[in-house]
Amino acid sequence: MVAGGGARELEAVLDAAVEPVVACGADERILHINAATERLLGWERAQLLGRPVSDLFPARLHHFHGLSLPRYLLSRRKVLGGRPTRVASRRRDGVELMVELTVGASGEGAQERIVLTMRRLHEVIDTLEEPVEHVPGSPDDLAHSGETGDRLYRLLVENAPLGIFHFDRVAIITACNERFTHQMGTSKRNIVGLHLFTLRDEGLMACVRESLGGRTCDYEGDYRSLTSGKVLPVRVRFAPCYGDDGEVEGGVGMVEDITDRRRVEAEREAHIAQLDLLFRSAPVGIGFVGSDLRYVRVNETLARINGKPAEAHPGRTPRELFGAHAGSAVEDMLGQVLKTGEPLVQQESSTDEDLGLHGPRRHLSGSVYPVHTPGGRVLGLGVLVEDITERKRAEEERAHLYREAQEAIRVRDDFLSIASHELKTPLTPLSLRLATLERRLERGEHVDPSVLRHARHQLTRLTGLINDLLDASRIEAGRLSLHPEATRFDVLVEHTLTSMEGQRGNHVFDFERPPEPVSVQGDAYRLEQVVFNLLENALKYSPDGGTIRVRLAVGEDVTVLSVKDPGIGIPLDQQQLLFDRYFRARNASTRSYGGLGLGLYISRDIVERHGGRIWVESEPGQGSTFYVALPTLSAARQAPARTQTDRHLH
Repeated sequence: MVAGGGARELEAVLDAAVEPVVACGADERILHINAATERLLGWERAQLLGRPVSDLFPARLHHFHGLSLPRYLLSRRKVLGGRPTRVASRRRDGVELMVELTVGASGEGAQERIVLTMRRLHEVIDTLEEPVEHVPGSPDDLAHSGETGDRLYRLLVENAPLGIFHFDRVAIITACNERFTHQMGTSKRNIVGLHLFTLRDEGLMACVRESLGGRTCDYEGDYRSLTSGKVLPVRVRFAPCYGDDGEVEGGVGMVEDITDRRRVEAEREAHIAQLDLLFRSAPVGIGFVGSDLRYVRVNETLARINGKPAEAHPGRTPRELFGAHAGSAVEDMLGQVLKTGEPLVQQESSTDEDLGLHGPRRHLSGSVYPVHTPGGRVLGLGVLVEDITERKRAEEERAHLYREAQEAIRVRDDFLSIASHELKTPLTPLSLRLATLERRLERGEHVDPSVLRHARHQLTRLTGLINDLLDASRIEAGRLSLHPEATRFDVLVEHTLTSMEGQRGNHVFDFERPPEPVSVQGDAYRLEQVVFNLLENALKYSPDGGTIRVRLAVGEDVTVLSVKDPGIGIPLDQQQLLFDRYFRARNASTRSYGGLGLGLYISRDIVERHGGRIWVESEPGQGSTFYVALPTLSAARQAPARTQTDRHLH
């Protein structure tokens, strides 16, 4: 054998070989075995080194014609032409294995080296006879052996799951099996003798040339039969065939019908194309993240949601894409799914509060689910993200409209309840007083004037309620008309105070008139209605009496009327709602204070139509002060006619 480093190198090469290799000296004692031999026969290398190679075979195979098995096979090398011989080998435990054995030698004398190469037969037909089991040279034995080999060959070829054909050196088909004729859709009579170079298929002819040159080659394409015109997608493995002299004597082709494979591949490609189209054009963000939490692929929708180009995602983690805060939140969610194997479905988050991203707030709904291989191994994570900002806004708008509708229903119900109560309140005493008056008149009795006064008061109150309802309707329809003219506002306020003397009870009116006359351009009737409403509210919401302070101040262009009461006051959160239709402060009982909640609503509209404004200052328990600011007569005449651009300013 080769000495030193060369020997070690050779041993390494032999150990890398797939097939078992045994090397012997001229005395047929083992010098080397490779790892494949150890695996096949169950011997360890140290146990075989120096032992006769015949220990690897049954005793019946040790000698033939006075020669050992290796020497006998070496003597038949020329006859065998390098082809292996089937023999039984013996494992260490005594079990026999059928192998294909090839024997070669090099060197002479003491330097001669014999190399045995084995390959296990995975299938051994029971009727197979070992040719070395019989006396060599026997005519009967040789004939029987040849007959058995031919029969087995035919069985193998005819039952092969592939179409098989043989061609000679000039590329003429000499033999084929039945499966090949079935694939071609014709008979052996039409196939045998066919010249392959007449098929006019360059790929096929190139593979035939390769195999005749001693090389294997693969062909795949659509074969069209020259005889039947049948088109068949096939895959053909071409391989050379060698003669006894070791020269290429032809070739063999093994044909696989790939019609089903083509169909499956086409279906798979169509399926993949559909999935890819769905992936790219889906209205929701879709992505795939590997088990290392790095993006593998995202569609354009998810890229837009993430605010990063799609090509910037692959190979990067969420932390690398979005920064520490947002990236950590996303990675925590992904890591949870990887750890538990349980998907997270429709987890909602906001870009500013939950993820800490800059820019306008967006609401996102995300789902993460594990993706498994058919074997159950987690391949990664699928990610679905939907921008639900518009949906959230719509939900909030619907909720707002619903609350408004509920409030409107509540206001309506409250109004109907209050209106029915307020309208019945004056009607009942009015009806009683009129009935009393009628009875006294029928009996000719004296009629007390107070009865008439009370009846007229109730009638006036009823008329006022009806007028308020009519005015509210006119305001909503835009038909509340005004007849402005120069009006002494100070006189109007004083007149209104005088007319309410009978209603003030234990209250005191304290009116501070300005030193100079105050004139405005306005509808005297409607302005008196405003002053009356303010004074009536001051009386109504000051149930314990006290002083109602009325002040009229004049500036350069505006006059301001204030009415201050010592009453219950108005909570701050309700002051801006006082001037809405039907609104009543929550701290005011409808039964105790009455009214339809229309007085301030009507007053605001009247004041604004005069170019003024009305507002309130109040604290609960500290009373309220209402203010009405109107332009003076001179300012009103100088100002151009104005339209009511903001009728809700108060």
